[in-house]
Amino acid sequence: MHEFIQAISNSYLAIFLVAIAGIVAVWATNFAHALAKNRSGITRPLYRPYTLYTMFISAWILSNAYFQSGLLVYFSDHCATIMALAANVFSGLAFAFAYLFSCRLVSEREGFQIKRWHWLFFQATCLITLVTNLVPGLNVVSVDVYDIGNFVIRFGPASGVFFGTLILLIIMTLTNFVLSSRSKIKLQQIKAKYMVLGMVAFIVSTFMAHFLIPVLFNDFSIAWVPPALSIIEALLVGYALLHNRFYSSRYIAMTSLSFILNAALYIVPISFLTMQHLQMESILFVVWTVLAGMFWSRSHKYIRQHVNRFFYKEKGNPVENICNLIGEFRYSTDQAVVQLNKVLNAKFGRIQKVSNNAENNVFLSCFHGDRSVLVKEELEYEIKHEEPKVQEELRDVTRAMVNAGTSLVLPITNEKNEVTHLYMVSKEKESDLFSSEEIMGLQRLFDEANRFIVTEDKVRKSQVLAGSIAHEIRNPLTKIKYHFERIDADMFGVENGSLAPFASQDMKKLYQELSEGKKAVQLGTRFIDAILDELRGDGISTSLFSYYSVGELTAQALKDFSFYSEDHRHRIDLNLKDDFFFHGSDTLYSFVLLNLLKNAVYYFDSHPESRVRIHFTQSPDGNAVHMVDTGPGISAEMLSYIFDEFYTSGKKQGNGLGLSYCKRVMESFGGKIHCSSVEGEFTEFVLTFPAVDQQEQDEETQGRIKQYVAGKSCLVVAQTETGSWLSKEFGALDIKVCFTNDVETGFTHELNQPVDFIVLEQSMLEKDIGLVKALRAGDLGHHAQVTPILMFLTNGSEPAKFSEHLVQGEIEGIFDKLGFLRSFDNLIDEGKLAKLGSLIGKRVLVVDDMQVNRMLVKAYLTSEGITVDEASSGDEAIQKVKKDNFDLILMDIHMPGRDGIETTHEIRRLVGPIPVVALSGEYSEEVTLAIREIMQDHLVKPITKQQLLKTLTKWLVDSFESKKKTQNEPDIRH
Repeated sequence: MHEFIQAISNSYLAIFLVAIAGIVAVWATNFAHALAKNRSGITRPLYRPYTLYTMFISAWILSNAYFQSGLLVYFSDHCATIMALAANVFSGLAFAFAYLFSCRLVSEREGFQIKRWHWLFFQATCLITLVTNLVPGLNVVSVDVYDIGNFVIRFGPASGVFFGTLILLIIMTLTNFVLSSRSKIKLQQIKAKYMVLGMVAFIVSTFMAHFLIPVLFNDFSIAWVPPALSIIEALLVGYALLHNRFYSSRYIAMTSLSFILNAALYIVPISFLTMQHLQMESILFVVWTVLAGMFWSRSHKYIRQHVNRFFYKEKGNPVENICNLIGEFRYSTDQAVVQLNKVLNAKFGRIQKVSNNAENNVFLSCFHGDRSVLVKEELEYEIKHEEPKVQEELRDVTRAMVNAGTSLVLPITNEKNEVTHLYMVSKEKESDLFSSEEIMGLQRLFDEANRFIVTEDKVRKSQVLAGSIAHEIRNPLTKIKYHFERIDADMFGVENGSLAPFASQDMKKLYQELSEGKKAVQLGTRFIDAILDELRGDGISTSLFSYYSVGELTAQALKDFSFYSEDHRHRIDLNLKDDFFFHGSDTLYSFVLLNLLKNAVYYFDSHPESRVRIHFTQSPDGNAVHMVDTGPGISAEMLSYIFDEFYTSGKKQGNGLGLSYCKRVMESFGGKIHCSSVEGEFTEFVLTFPAVDQQEQDEETQGRIKQYVAGKSCLVVAQTETGSWLSKEFGALDIKVCFTNDVETGFTHELNQPVDFIVLEQSMLEKDIGLVKALRAGDLGHHAQVTPILMFLTNGSEPAKFSEHLVQGEIEGIFDKLGFLRSFDNLIDEGKLAKLGSLIGKRVLVVDDMQVNRMLVKAYLTSEGITVDEASSGDEAIQKVKKDNFDLILMDIHMPGRDGIETTHEIRRLVGPIPVVALSGEYSEEVTLAIREIMQDHLVKPITKQQLLKTLTKWLVDSFESKKKTQNEPDIRH
């Protein structure tokens, strides 16, 4: 018995073949188990011949193992002859059932009903196999055994018939596989290619080992190779049958080669050392095994990286490239999907939120059991192999995918494992299928990215809600603003902010309250617009940044701030020394300052001795605003977190977003915000700004002013030094200047050579006030009567109040070029250079779907003598334009039905180049470009009366600008 066991085990090759036979047997068992579970894609007509095929392959391998074991010499030559005949029977029947299996494949369209001649050929080959090998002397006559694996087979007269039949079976089986690869179902084509690959490997090895070498060299020593390689065919065919999803050949090669090289790295050295028969060989083997365990994963990762680059010519394979996109989902799902589609070479791909529509329900009903993804090609294949009831369900799903234009649907779940979104994608080329590694990468990616997707969806919901609330708040604010304007116009009618004509202190107080209310509404509306910009994802746009005096904005912000009491207001100290200009947004700077001020004032009651001091500093490297309060201070551990989002401390109603947004605002200005504090003593916030390039600022301001005043003329009445300086500055703005130091002489010039505006020194205005009143009374002619007058102060002069009927505005910054330009720019922006009464009688159409917006604009315009008509929609505006003539149209952009852009196109077609000014709450790049193509100008809500009148003057009065109105780019004022 011992000798028998030793005969079996003394050949490694025999053990190897027995192991292969065992693997094939286990594979066949697994296949049968998959069929018993009704695995999709497997049908019994295909299952039976394939199972029998693998059984006979396993038996064939075992019979060949006999010739490579000690049993070959242990038993007699007669036993070897019997085993040779058995091997022939097993191989012949294996080939016959392989042929039957291939016939089943090509008969798929006929419900797997094999043609009669296929059956006859199958039966004939089985009969030939049995007869030629069971009848003594027909196929194998005898076997001469010399040693293990060394033998010679003596064939009989029927061997040619038998082996010829096997060759014919192989050829016809291969032909059937090729025919199967021409199926219209793409997945069937892939499956057939796997089968063809396995069959070709087997055919080549069989031809070499069983025919070519034995015939030419009479050598049967490698007759075991085809049985050993038959495992490749059996496994490839079985894998193709059992699975509907496949790895790409490149990925398989990359993965296999990486593993083989890594294994060789540890096996080859220890094998070499073992062959040297060194002392302490067993200890060395144990140590090497431990080292292999410690470094296996590291070396495999290193080798895989280099093999990956060899195969893919890039850093990552599909799985890695897909999984590496997890970082993109942290910031934007939409941008991440764009990158993902590029990696997948997809023409279409999107993440769709699950809703209750029928399409989603069809998809969701499929995600149960083993199915974790829907692939259209897999479903099309399964339809051919499932029960009629299941087939209809799969057809519904396939139709839904076709209608959605997708070939893959992957579920995305939340923390409760509920499907919340679907990733739907299709390949650029319809012939391309999603590989198994791509789907594996997608599943890994969305297992990690699902939390970002779900969170972003929640944020979007919050943004929509916040945006809706902000819009709803802005509407009543606009209505409040309208009523303030009506009260101002009906009760006071004051244009210059002076209440000198009113003697009653109560009226003065009422007017002051009205003015404060108007400021608060205007500021609140502008903050709401900043919120809406943030919610739209536009972030902080720098396109509308301009130059501002930090001192002016700070003083105005303190006026606008709602203090709880006058005591609180008096505890604020503002030092305007070292004022400077910065490039940014007045609204956003006010937000930052008011946020800091609110935080400081919050502790005024609990720290009654605390105060706030604001001052400015300048340096060549940059400028700064310092706000120091002597309140409770901030602890050192909290100081490092105060600019983090959602961090708040000490206040019950804080949301922790104020200071983080302040930081973003300052960064958009090109500056920074810094905080230092000593708990119990003080807190100082420092806003740093980059130093303004004086020349750049001058050029920008000059360029903006020139758009409106170039080619105009003015009369300057002033002392020699001041008049010369003003003449030089006005001349630099392309304004024609007439300078005199006498009012009467100047007005005589105005009578003979009319100018567009007059500039008077205050002292001369006071001295000759009678001449000014005569001019306004019309004694010097109508043109002089409506010519705007601007005054200015010289150093040491006390400012005086004049009726706006006499003087339209005041120029500041004399002998300070930047201050002068800013002051003059503001006067232009407020419409102070317009001819008095120049808009009277003009007809304007206001198009807006919000009644309160129309009411406010109408209130602004009618007070200037402008005739206003209203339209609540684009269609109504078109009808009004058909019936009446208008001098200008104010057009809202976003309206139900026809939007402002479409409405303007139609109006252009009907009446030609009538000036159209956009009146919109948005100024995104997309909206701006659309407006620029079709409209003359763009006013961004909320607007002031001055901005509106200035724009109307530009297009209805200013002759120079009117000539350019069809080609000039829109001027966006916020």
